[in-house]
Amino acid sequence: MAAYDENQRRLTSFAYALTRDADAADDLVQETFLRLVKEHAAGRQPENVTAWLYRVCSNLATSRGRRGVVARRYLERRPADETEVAAEVTILRHESSEALVAALAILTDDARTAVVMAAQGFSGREIAEALGRTETSTRTLMFRARERLRTFLVAEGVTR
Repeated sequence: MAAYDENQRRLTSFAYALTRDADAADDLVQETFLRLVKEHAAGRQPENVTAWLYRVCSNLATSRGRRGVVARRYLERRPADETEVAAEVTILRHESSEALVAALAILTDDARTAVVMAAQGFSGREIAEALGRTETSTRTLMFRARERLRTFLVAEGVTR
């Protein structure tokens, strides 16, 4: 499938930027392309395949994140062994991009998707198409998202 060859690498990078987990990113990309195959099998062809893939991947990442929140709430209710807590604390302390991940988490889904796509080198037009917005509203969304990120990171002492 040509769409796979053209988009797989960048979509995987995009999914990794959203999840910060290589396995999760691979799962998201696989599910995204599976949904594209189902669309073709149903006789539907997205008008802009690349934008469609990024939108589906973003939506899947959001759904995965919601499931993770529910799972964490469940796990917080049960008592943890001291060794489990120590391991979790150790992993969190070694996460070098913790502040950035936290900053991205405060953004809306569309804003986070736009910022990550921009960081991946996508043009404003491509981002707008993926989000289903006009280029003007996408620029405004990205400006506001970057300002929120900057304010958050300054407050966290990460940057000036």
